[in-house]
Amino acid sequence: MVYIPLNSLLSSLKPRQLSAIQHTQSPQLILAGAGTGKTTTITAKIAYMVEKENIDPSQILALTFSKEAARHMREKVEKLLQGKEVIVKTFHSFCAELIKDHADRCKVPGDFKIFEEMDSAIFIFRELKTDAYTANLYANTIGKAKDLNISIDKFKAYLETLKKQVQDIEKDESTWKELYRESKFKLNTFHLQEFKDKEDKKAKQADKKRYSEFIDLYEEYLKYSNFISAWEKYEEKKSAIGALDYGDLNKIALWYLDVYGTQELNDTFRYIIIDEFQDTNYVQFELIKKLTAANKNITVVADPNQTIYAFRGAYTNNIEEFKEQFNPAIVSLDVSFRSTNKILRVAHTLIEKNYGDDKKKECLLIKNHKDFEGENVSNIETEDDNEEA
Repeated sequence: MVYIPLNSLLSSLKPRQLSAIQHTQSPQLILAGAGTGKTTTITAKIAYMVEKENIDPSQILALTFSKEAARHMREKVEKLLQGKEVIVKTFHSFCAELIKDHADRCKVPGDFKIFEEMDSAIFIFRELKTDAYTANLYANTIGKAKDLNISIDKFKAYLETLKKQVQDIEKDESTWKELYRESKFKLNTFHLQEFKDKEDKKAKQADKKRYSEFIDLYEEYLKYSNFISAWEKYEEKKSAIGALDYGDLNKIALWYLDVYGTQELNDTFRYIIIDEFQDTNYVQFELIKKLTAANKNITVVADPNQTIYAFRGAYTNNIEEFKEQFNPAIVSLDVSFRSTNKILRVAHTLIEKNYGDDKKKECLLIKNHKDFEGENVSNIETEDDNEEA
């Protein structure tokens, strides 16, 4: 491993990077767009805390989302710390270790298996005999529900609401399947009907509307009924083989801290650093609150324009929520080490449209670190995603 002198790195950084690095003893929000040196900033910050402030590296916990990001961050810090080990984990691996350390209390086997996202879809496909599309849809929906802390009971409550709406049209549940088939047939053949007069046409169009309403409601009811049944079977079969999915890891870890308290973790980890904070979901944000219950020495790094896990339940208002909960010092990294000024201006013009008129000032225009203008931006139109790739 080639070590990097910390002092040499610090002397090469931009003023706002240094400002972020030297703030260690209270909440901080670092707003960092793509290419603004945020990984360099947070790895240098960890090294600065250890080398310049004599903080024990075992008291620092850095969390990110992907295994690759965690590995990359760990390697960069260890190069700055002459090989000293630091604790850099993904949220899921951190939760998995917490659960394994307290498996009895968490009521799970100590050697539980972990289902990654694709594992869950394959398991549903194989065990529940669904088609591949449905298996993937169910796995994603279950994962998203868990990330947002939405229980199966809430889905059941919604199903009861749908059931009552269907009953408003036809009370006898045993006739629903036949009525559905009839309604589909009548709706599909409605265009063949002839009308005696305006009143007859009006009456039959009212019938058409009822057919359509019943079909839509019954299909919605069936969709949720089938999903809830599949979710229950999935949990039963998953539990039988001693497996947990990603959503389980976050939820069980949060449950454990709710029930047994946070003192042990708070005593161990006095400094928390969260990378890609914009991608945290509701449960992960609740975990962050637990991790900082005693010590508010937390740094989060976020790019509000780059929420990539929204489809998996990323808590889209988490940056504003963090500001309210922690009242952090805020620093925005304002230079790009990756893109030229012309690219950055075009990007800013596009991204700024995502902000309301009252928020446009929050969309920071970033400049190239050497103020290099670069070539004009070109539009390239491709026929499809394969050609684009």
